[in-house]
Amino acid sequence: MVVRLKNATIDSLETTETRRLLLMKIVSKSDGAVLELELPEVLCGPFKEKDKIDVRIDAKEITKGDQAKLYVEGTVFKVTNEKNFDVIAAVGGLKFNLSLSDPKPSQKKIFSSDRFYLTLD
Repeated sequence: MVVRLKNATIDSLETTETRRLLLMKIVSKSDGAVLELELPEVLCGPFKEKDKIDVRIDAKEITKGDQAKLYVEGTVFKVTNEKNFDVIAAVGGLKFNLSLSDPKPSQKKIFSSDRFYLTLD
């Protein structure tokens, strides 16, 4: 099973303290999810605030991932399951924070290993 956020919205693209990096905040109210992803400006070119976007996260390599607007591999650092299911990770050494309000057990399992794959379309 994958974590799939269909028709999520790019809530904001903000500059960070580090030059040429942007913090992309993606929200899916229907899935109860918030994803914060730090990316170089150059990779944010195809994305604009308020755009609809499909997010897919899987523990295995994603077929046809290379056809997505962004396809990356990440490393999991910390997973907490208190009020929400929160994942703190890094994508290429940059910030990745995911918060899910009511994940399925199969979605939690994705983050039990140290690697995951992410596509943004």
